[in-house]
Amino acid sequence: MTPQRWLQVDELFAAAVRLEPSQRGPWLLRACDDDELRGEVSRLLTQDEAADRDGFLSPQDGPGRPPDEVAWRSTRAARRLPDRTEPSGDPASGIREDSGSSASAASIAVGLGPQPRSEPDAVVRARLRELSVIYLLIVATGFLYRGVVLHYADWLIPALNVVVLSALGSMAVLLWSRRPLAMAQLRVLELGMIGMLAGKFAFSQYWIMLRHSLNGDPMAAWLTMKNVVLITSILILTYGVYVPKSWRRAAVVVGPVALLPFMILLVLSLQHPAAMGWLRRGWMNREVTPLALFSFDAMLLLILAAGSTYGAHVISRLRRQVVEARQLGQYRLRRRLGAGGMGEVYLAEHQLLKRPCALKLIRPTDAADREALARFEREVRLTATLSHPNTVEIFDYGRTDDGTYYYVMEYLPGLSLAELVERHGPLPPGRAVYLLRQVCLALREAHLAGLIHRDVKPSNIFAARRGGMDDVAKLLDFGLVLPAAKARPAGPTGAGPVLGTPLFMSPEQATADRELDERSDIYALGAVAYYLLTGRPPFDQGGSIGVMVAHARQPVVSPSVIRAGIPGDIERVVMRCLAKDPADRFPDAESLERALGECACAGEWDQWRAAQWWHDANRSPAAPTAVA
Repeated sequence: MTPQRWLQVDELFAAAVRLEPSQRGPWLLRACDDDELRGEVSRLLTQDEAADRDGFLSPQDGPGRPPDEVAWRSTRAARRLPDRTEPSGDPASGIREDSGSSASAASIAVGLGPQPRSEPDAVVRARLRELSVIYLLIVATGFLYRGVVLHYADWLIPALNVVVLSALGSMAVLLWSRRPLAMAQLRVLELGMIGMLAGKFAFSQYWIMLRHSLNGDPMAAWLTMKNVVLITSILILTYGVYVPKSWRRAAVVVGPVALLPFMILLVLSLQHPAAMGWLRRGWMNREVTPLALFSFDAMLLLILAAGSTYGAHVISRLRRQVVEARQLGQYRLRRRLGAGGMGEVYLAEHQLLKRPCALKLIRPTDAADREALARFEREVRLTATLSHPNTVEIFDYGRTDDGTYYYVMEYLPGLSLAELVERHGPLPPGRAVYLLRQVCLALREAHLAGLIHRDVKPSNIFAARRGGMDDVAKLLDFGLVLPAAKARPAGPTGAGPVLGTPLFMSPEQATADRELDERSDIYALGAVAYYLLTGRPPFDQGGSIGVMVAHARQPVVSPSVIRAGIPGDIERVVMRCLAKDPADRFPDAESLERALGECACAGEWDQWRAAQWWHDANRSPAAPTAVA
């Protein structure tokens, strides 16, 4: 399907999701006579409805939702959606092929998605909620002031206030309820609120001014007019602030509202010329009359109406610019999940599929560092070649107009192993083995492909929920991956800074005295195992340099000395991983996986126990199930 066809799909989908689910099918039949387009839009609508039922990416990540409930969820379906620009190359990996063997900055394709045409219904609804509360306070305050301070005895205006308060209250309840409201319904409520208040104050003005004029009290009638002008000013300003839209639509509403008090004055003069004679007499005498003052009020309200119209336009434009600034290709950024040496990671949402994903990016200031950009591109390219289920999946990448590079990965609920230990303490040996064996399988694939991770650590391993299974280990962050033939780290004997995490760094990586191979990752995974079992890394004293020196020279204290009860067989496996000489370690990840599987505790943790643990953790307010 061509980019133009996908644009048509996007436009049809954006229009259809604004309708009630029962109205979408008939509307789509009328709006689209192309079976292929209609079928694609129908498929996206079905996925969107399924996402709503499953609770994916609730529009509110705040109140009513545990703050740590979200973490990297899967959105593999986004992989099947072509970009607007379709680069040549391997369609499975999404990598554009250059004539050379390495990626260049130009190889990252620009894939900007559609810009939002309006604000989401949830945002409009939230502002209308606030507006309904403001209008309720305005009417209730006037009602109380009239009854408590002025002591007016007539029943008509209080009865009208009761009716308006009841109607506004009903609208507020509807807006604050969980009942879904389409954009058309929100617009009806918006116009209903402003129209009802304008009508209420217009009737009050007519009734009260007429009564004072009939009683021969033009001063009271004049003060009534002044009060109505003030209230109308509030209506105009609040509407412009809380209901930003195009200046034309704002003008259509606030213009008549600004003129309404003077239209009521004109109607009074025409219908009751005798009672309203004080207006004409003041004008004929050419004094500073109420009519002259009303002219000033009219000018003031028209200026406010023009300012409100322009302000609504400016606010709407600024909101749109904010949305566009948070738009990267087909993805809209929701909130920041974290940051690291290679950039920032955001919770994002695919605009068409409405599925959550994790989006990692490097800002233009960081991209100016050629080495950082090269590592970023290498991470995308190399990770995309890996397909093991225990390796995080990469399914999209691109570059925005401002030079921001990004790639999109699966989004998984769960905790990193670092967060798991920080929140819940050292893991039972059976659970540690269960997770470590999965990481071994991910490393096995990478090593067979000739890739050395170089940054295996607890924060780069996720215990996630995947495919209905709990404690699925995911190996993340391949930003330091290098082919084994090139894996000589820069350091004390090299020409640059040490790359990696000292707490989990192999001796040869810390000292740069030999080329790295897969046994360097075996050492790092052994340090991760030590951390999972004891709650601390093998060495953590003396700062970064001191820790690297300790990895290179000092013997590791046995895990059972730090924490009693660690079985001897798993301790022997961990200590072999942490041998100073690579020749004394396990030769590869497959051997390590087999050794872990032979430990007596290997059968103590399974899917049933994992599911029960996460279920209990979810129910405990002190132990949230996931973090960004």
